[in-house]
Amino acid sequence: MNADLEKSLAEELARAAGHAPRPAHDLRARIEAGHRRRRRTGTALSAAAVAVLSAAVTVVITVAVTVAASPPVPVATRPSPTFEPSAPATADPALPPVEKVWPGALHTVPRNLPNGQELHPERFLDDRSLLVRTLDVDRIDALWAYDVRKRTARRLVDVRSPRGTVVTAPFVAVGDGLLAWWTLRRERNARVVEIWTAPVTGGSQRKVATLKDAPQGIDLTIAGGRLVWSPWGREGVYRMPLTGGAAKPVAGSAGHTLLAWPWAARPRPGVRKGGNVTFGDLVDLRTGAREQAPVTIGACSLTWCVSGRTAMRRDGGGRRELPGDATAGDVPALDRFALLSRRGADSVLYDLAGAKGGMLRSTGYTPVLDYRMPGLLTYMRGGEQVVVNLKAIR
Repeated sequence: MNADLEKSLAEELARAAGHAPRPAHDLRARIEAGHRRRRRTGTALSAAAVAVLSAAVTVVITVAVTVAASPPVPVATRPSPTFEPSAPATADPALPPVEKVWPGALHTVPRNLPNGQELHPERFLDDRSLLVRTLDVDRIDALWAYDVRKRTARRLVDVRSPRGTVVTAPFVAVGDGLLAWWTLRRERNARVVEIWTAPVTGGSQRKVATLKDAPQGIDLTIAGGRLVWSPWGREGVYRMPLTGGAAKPVAGSAGHTLLAWPWAARPRPGVRKGGNVTFGDLVDLRTGAREQAPVTIGACSLTWCVSGRTAMRRDGGGRRELPGDATAGDVPALDRFALLSRRGADSVLYDLAGAKGGMLRSTGYTPVLDYRMPGLLTYMRGGEQVVVNLKAIR
């Protein structure tokens, strides 16, 4: 890779960082390991490009499809007034540890597999099987099913990335009996994204799509027998059959980003236009119905909006004060969970639907909760990883 190409890639990745997922808890170790490996193998990535690639854990792709303009749809009106975040209380209320609040949802897994590779949790496939990945520098090298009860791992897929791959997808999609992910590589100064699938029960990977000259990365999911995604740094929702074919824009998605099929919203995370709230404007891509958030700052999921220490449903009801501060721009996960910060080093996992929360007493890296990582919260404690199965919380 020549100096001009490296500089161009670094600049593109920097522009994409606003929409990138939060860095994993082991990011520092992964950066250092990747740097040592590159020095051993003679890979000539510049330090700037390595830093941006690792911090974003993402890449730059463009879907070469023009989004057709859609006719305007009336926005549903709500009788409730907007609200602003409340002032912090004089003292944070005492809360029990999360393992006391939801004991059946917590599991501990080792930091490394028996072969020495670091284990990176992805999502639960069922109540005991955890999908995990292992990495070769910045790329997935295998996907595994880890049994949280027996504490054993079974290799599902040996992931093979094309020559020249820069980074693979930060999240693996699951649906219709398949795993799906994407890779990014350079080809004659153009960016090429390839989408791959493999059986969720294990087997060989299969390439189903090649997207050429596309910017930044994509948020990919599987829904209704199709691959569905939104490009990072741009707007619109696209889809194609699981068997491959042409990517087509979804009618009514122009200007929006995929939130959870069939809903899209705007503005996307990382975009700040005046007082706009992340995902404040919601559209149902099946019906065209739209809803506007009852907040002026903060972030919203399908049902809930959080702003500072206040939460409210999109319909204007259910207002409540939170036992901590919601991070600006953080979208509630699974449409109900928020990660709150408090005075000191502790964090709170809070269930907006159930109006209760528990303390996360982590040692090491700060917990990360991302709405694109379905049903999973991971943090370090005592040399092991604690994995919270959010879908097990009733």
